[in-house]
Amino acid sequence: MTVDKTDILIVGAGPVGLFAAFYAGMRNLSVRVIDSLPEPGGQPKALYPDKKIYDIPGFSKVTGTELTHSLMGQLQRFADTTFLHLDEKVINVEKTATAFDVQTSKAQYQAGAIIIAAGNGSFKPRKIQVDGLETYETNDISYHVANLNRFAGKNVAVLGGGDSAFDAALGLAEYAHKVYLIHRRDRFRAHEYAVSQAQAKDNIEILTPYIPKAFIGDGSRLTSLVLNKARSDEMVTLALDHVFMTYGFVSSLEDIKNWQLNIENESIIVNHNLQTNIEGMYAIGDIVTYPYKTKLIAVGFGEAPHVVNQVAHYLYPERRVEPLHSTSMFDN
Repeated sequence: MTVDKTDILIVGAGPVGLFAAFYAGMRNLSVRVIDSLPEPGGQPKALYPDKKIYDIPGFSKVTGTELTHSLMGQLQRFADTTFLHLDEKVINVEKTATAFDVQTSKAQYQAGAIIIAAGNGSFKPRKIQVDGLETYETNDISYHVANLNRFAGKNVAVLGGGDSAFDAALGLAEYAHKVYLIHRRDRFRAHEYAVSQAQAKDNIEILTPYIPKAFIGDGSRLTSLVLNKARSDEMVTLALDHVFMTYGFVSSLEDIKNWQLNIENESIIVNHNLQTNIEGMYAIGDIVTYPYKTKLIAVGFGEAPHVVNQVAHYLYPERRVEPLHSTSMFDN
């Protein structure tokens, strides 16, 4: 079930936002988490899902995908009071006498308090203009790789020359029949080791320097991609089932800048309780700034319990700021 009003609305479903949602459950608070990306996990999941992260407490190493899976599993304990909305953008937040009114790209909600955990801001995939993009991007063009087994036996193309492109190509090569890695230059930005791994794969063909010119299909499903070799008239047509654009993501505070917050150098200014200049609106993670702030996931994890404890007291003044230890709260 869903409800229109929750105790807390969290903007951002990255690692810090997800852990804050879990901690809100520990404080017996209902929470709604909204993210503009189609999957939870934020930047680690979207930008480097399969790369190892080494500075997360409790993990000798963990990928963005694995970390997200663990956080979602942890949050499942409070599934009845946690509402996750993906592929939905928070457009405006307005404080009223009794709550916050939140307008998104899909609906309107209310919350007693707001926690902004939006990382570096909202992410949009960086696109290049190619004929047919709008026609086929719903079904057959993606901006990050997920559910690799969907592409078993398929012919796919990865556009880009950075680490994300090679990570995608190497992951897809374990399932797809054929993977084309297409870059507009002869040189790559990716790590040399990843390049050598891709060059050694029998089902990865690297095409350079080629520029995508047109997506071709029947108007519903993609069937091929037309390439133009750079600085020439040579054209190549590849039969394909799916294309991945891996040119990275563009991040910005966008609509957040219109919420009357104090912002400095693309970061939200907060006090020692992680509250913004608007009472009842808080911010944590890489999006905030305060003296000696360090922008690491681990720091955001530490900020999450602190901010939720402050919110609990703000919403329910009779509740103490310090919670019980989790070891005394659960039987399983």
